[in-house]
Amino acid sequence: MKFPPFAYERPTRLDEACEMLAVEGARALAGGQSLLPLMALRLARPATLVDLARVSELTGLGVDDGGNRRLDMGAMTTHAQIEADSSIRARFPVLAKIVSHIAHPAIRHRGTVGGSIAHADPAAEIPAACIALDAEVLISSVKGTRSEPVESLVAGPYQTTLRDGEIVTRVIFPLRAERRAGMDEVALRAGDFALAGAVCVLDRAGRDDQRGTVTFFGVEPRPRRAEIDLERVRTSADDRTYWVELASRLDEVIEDVHGDPSFRRHLAAVTARRAFASASTQQVGDFV
Repeated sequence: MKFPPFAYERPTRLDEACEMLAVEGARALAGGQSLLPLMALRLARPATLVDLARVSELTGLGVDDGGNRRLDMGAMTTHAQIEADSSIRARFPVLAKIVSHIAHPAIRHRGTVGGSIAHADPAAEIPAACIALDAEVLISSVKGTRSEPVESLVAGPYQTTLRDGEIVTRVIFPLRAERRAGMDEVALRAGDFALAGAVCVLDRAGRDDQRGTVTFFGVEPRPRRAEIDLERVRTSADDRTYWVELASRLDEVIEDVHGDPSFRRHLAAVTARRAFASASTQQVGDFV
């Protein structure tokens, strides 16, 4: 199908991009792997596309080992860059694993972390990973810059709390000592969106102070993070019952041609159990 008519802008500075997006009908293009198909189907009809590919302030990827202790990436960082980065593979191996499940290599070379967060697809891996790992985003507009946790930014299916004219500029993951993480997902075919997935994070603040969470995605209209009863899981003769019970608490489960709610809850329990097993067996280092 043909695209609807639109104007095209390609700024090189963040302030330029913010000014262009402040105009009614303008929309950011941050990779285009979701927006362009929607435009081809006439489900999205922006008057102006503002291509962010040349905005230098939206690039860059690195680990800060100093006082900030964080992973800082520009919103235009592609999935392929995350997958290939040696510092991420060493210190955030779960992120490298997560992005390897996203679509196919051609899409990973174009799709961006900021674009995925702003699109807020319920089955997308990146928003769920950001929620599981306590990431926050920096957001800019002509009115200034603010920050917000990804967990509150993603408001629903394809819905965020971004205001008109705002751009996700950076994504920041804290580096946590004694943190382990694992993930798992089920899809019909390699490269398809997940029917259900889970990201498990285990934190240890002291010998007797442990916390575990699992963030489900592809199951409800938005990713959901839940606390894990670690004592019960580790003392249970058969932990399958626990994961089934945890998944049963998901109360807004998606129903579509790929499965009814009971099937998706089953997949949620399976992926959560596998993600927990992956996190539990990970070698503990300084970072995730």
